[in-house]
Amino acid sequence: MIGNAYIMVVLGIILAKGLGFYRDMVFAGTFGTGITADIYFQVFGLVNLIFTGIGVALSTLVIKNINQSRNIGKEKSYAAMFIRRSFWWLVISAVLIAVFAKPIIHVILPEISGANFNLALKLMYIMLPSLVFVVIAYIISGILQNEKVYFVTSVMSIPFNVAIISSLNIPDVSIATIGAVTTFGWFLHIAILLPSFFKKGYRFTSKYNAIAKAESKNPEILWIFISNMMFQLCFYSDRAFVSANEGMASAFNYASNLFITISSVFVVAMSTVVFPSISKNYEEGNKEYVNEVLRYIITIMVTIFLPFLLVVGFFGEDIIRLIYERGSFTADSTKIVASMFFIYSLGILGYVSQELFNKVLYLAGKYKYTVIGTIVVITANILANLAIRFYLPEGKSFYTSTAGIIGITTSVLLTLYAIAIAVGIAKVVGPYFTKSLVKDLGKIFLSGAVATGAYFVCNTFMPAFTHGYITFTAVVCICGIAYIVSLYASGILKQLLKRDKKGD
Repeated sequence: MIGNAYIMVVLGIILAKGLGFYRDMVFAGTFGTGITADIYFQVFGLVNLIFTGIGVALSTLVIKNINQSRNIGKEKSYAAMFIRRSFWWLVISAVLIAVFAKPIIHVILPEISGANFNLALKLMYIMLPSLVFVVIAYIISGILQNEKVYFVTSVMSIPFNVAIISSLNIPDVSIATIGAVTTFGWFLHIAILLPSFFKKGYRFTSKYNAIAKAESKNPEILWIFISNMMFQLCFYSDRAFVSANEGMASAFNYASNLFITISSVFVVAMSTVVFPSISKNYEEGNKEYVNEVLRYIITIMVTIFLPFLLVVGFFGEDIIRLIYERGSFTADSTKIVASMFFIYSLGILGYVSQELFNKVLYLAGKYKYTVIGTIVVITANILANLAIRFYLPEGKSFYTSTAGIIGITTSVLLTLYAIAIAVGIAKVVGPYFTKSLVKDLGKIFLSGAVATGAYFVCNTFMPAFTHGYITFTAVVCICGIAYIVSLYASGILKQLLKRDKKGD
């Protein structure tokens, strides 16, 4: 069943992401939001954001192509060819980045100079091999997901997080050492996947039919890569434009990383479970199944992310204080990161569209929606950031400051992108927004209103308890129970859990 597989993957990702949370907590306590953290996060961002985007794009493409009729019976040889070709292109890319490392540093950290510039350059060279490791790991992960190997792919970041956490506990550890361990950690992504990869009969040396290989030449990887870069480049651009204020880039990183970490648990898990099946059924012409699963995805995503937004809106500062506020991470840092966490969370529709709904358009070859939409959003984001950074006066609160407005603009653009993707999908699968779907969404929002009512009751009669250092978690649970009970009473919860295995 999709539901059972989804729950298993969610649990695996929660385990891995839980370690990721702890890693960020330890890092925050060690380096805080100072210039060293700014440098690390911007250099690390090339791998964690941009090249992870490339990895996801290639993972999507390898699943799509393996399920095409021309590769039936040749799946393993095709996968080997795909990995080998990707490896050499990645090596070439890493060499080019090394050659142009200095101008790249000037772009991603435009305000730094002197010793800080030299540190950034050193980190760049140390972490360059990560570019190869992360993408190959994602390709292998996609191949295994197509074989319904879900759990190991969902926990592949555990060794990575353990390695970094261990290094952060070394007294007076340098950021260069953390960079080296980070690179090794990306290699561990591959190491944990290899036993399952080989067990399924895959090898790196299998030869692929030359004629079929020639037929596979097309620009799809370019379109998927561009389409997968929207969120990453918008966040990266935001950090670059606020880096003039010391500590602001790292504050933005903590907020965006927390947002993606939590939301990706559910979005990536859903994509992992349903995309191989959707790809197979679409290639077989079973669009009715694709349409049905799309409605199921929308329902479950709204069910999950409506309470997520409510929790971030009502308890964002409490969450950031509990997770990060220690050592070099101060109360002022908590307020800034909490505000950005909420602002970025408002762009959740754009994130879900990029990571999940875009793939429906990829199957139909409708790349113009995703490519044009991505280019428009990224261009508008950069132009808006330029205007805000140099022409907008500072406001009195964070939400009216240049940094706050930069974040708000990004979330607005991402939401507009989601609307465009929703229109594009309708042209592929038909009118999926049926009356029954709208009715179900209405029930979910009603449950959200019930949970909101529970919050205001708690906050009115026991405000200190509602926002206490630890006690706020009890209020979150109370609101969560109210939400779940309401979902059960409306029949939505039972409907989601009864999802059968049709078309799997």
